[in-house]
Amino acid sequence: MQRIQVTGTGIVVTSINEPQVSVFGKVMRPGYTDVTDLPWDEISHVTYSVLELPPDDELWPTIVIDLTYGEYLEVHETADGYAEALEELCRLSGVPATAGARIWPPPAG
Repeated sequence: MQRIQVTGTGIVVTSINEPQVSVFGKVMRPGYTDVTDLPWDEISHVTYSVLELPPDDELWPTIVIDLTYGEYLEVHETADGYAEALEELCRLSGVPATAGARIWPPPAG
């Protein structure tokens, strides 16, 4: 499970991974929670993308957060807080959520 939240200081992405349990009830891999707190100055840009997946052309809306040090995070629309985060990023930048559009930072000018 994933959660995304836009704050005054940046974006927080939380990933919760459940433990892997064998059919006999033995924990094979413990679960864990990973909280990634991304300050605005570490985010180079945020893009809203929608992929069409074959064979049924299923839509896969995603927020992609590119970081200044070359890494990125993808957050799918099934994440808790996704719609609110997309709305807030678009509000902050004044850019509508259009597939393939950079939605943060605001355009210069």
